[in-house]
Amino acid sequence: MEILGTEKEKEFRVLVAITRIHHSIGVTLDLEEITRILAREIKSIVNCDGCAIMLIEKNELKILASLGFNRIFGQGQITADIPLVRYILATKQGIMTGDIRDTFFAGSIPAGKMINSLVCMPIIINGVVKGIIHLDSTRKNAFRDEDTEFIRLLANEVSIAFERSFLYSQVKDVSIRDGLTGCFNRRKFDVDIVAEIAAARQSGKPVSLFMIDIDWFKKYNDFHGHQKGDVVLQKLVQVFKAGVRPYDKVYRYGGEEFTVILPETDKDKAAVVAERLRKTIQQETFEGADKSQPGGKLTISIGVAGFPADAGNVTELIRAADTAMYSAKNSGRNRIMVFKTAKQL
Repeated sequence: MEILGTEKEKEFRVLVAITRIHHSIGVTLDLEEITRILAREIKSIVNCDGCAIMLIEKNELKILASLGFNRIFGQGQITADIPLVRYILATKQGIMTGDIRDTFFAGSIPAGKMINSLVCMPIIINGVVKGIIHLDSTRKNAFRDEDTEFIRLLANEVSIAFERSFLYSQVKDVSIRDGLTGCFNRRKFDVDIVAEIAAARQSGKPVSLFMIDIDWFKKYNDFHGHQKGDVVLQKLVQVFKAGVRPYDKVYRYGGEEFTVILPETDKDKAAVVAERLRKTIQQETFEGADKSQPGGKLTISIGVAGFPADAGNVTELIRAADTAMYSAKNSGRNRIMVFKTAKQL
């Protein structure tokens, strides 16, 4: 930022910059979109080599948006254990230095990387540091007082946008998750399955689908009551999530029915996963199942179908998996069936 003639001119330039940023953000609620706009605007106003806006989650810093930042810190996660972050978290104060090599924070810069000037300003929400605005330069004494004041003022303004976005994310999360089990709900499934089929068409890779039904679940509820039935549903979702890959998605389809989307997986491989889930559930202990369930165990039936092997679109894939599931139930329950092949594992 150039040296300005008077304090009034400095204040005016900061005001114009803040107004432009507010206008750019508008009513945007997506946090990553907000920070992309901010990073771009900051770098256009302040003469820096690197700029990043980071979110602090637990003990890690998530890079929401950056320009020139990765040349120093790379693509990986940055922990909150580095000295400058610990200082900001402890004091809630920003850092400005024209020669970081002569400060306590020198160890925060990766070995062999060149940073001399640094500004790090906390984004504080309700008294808690939730993020950091970072600017760096290879030049010594690159930042002026008005640059730091601008970033400090901007951090205060950004905290409002962050808080608004966090609230939006919480509301959005509630709208796509099942209130009882915490897994995704039918509304989210209806959106995701369309997206996964579209991605599969584009990539030429398969996608598989499970339809899962709890065997004799009505018997369990009638015998033990719905509260214990709810506990069973919650535990089942935990087992399902533990039994699939992190990028496979579990949904409560309705009542005691669940579905799982397995991207980039053909139905033969998916059938192996389904059988492993079935065996895990059969071996799991569910309170009271020995008294209420046929065979003394709570079990599930799973239908497996794949795109494009069994279906040409979303509707056909769901129908195929559903048909396979009912075939499993009609064949005696506690088994998986793969669509069309009548293949029981």
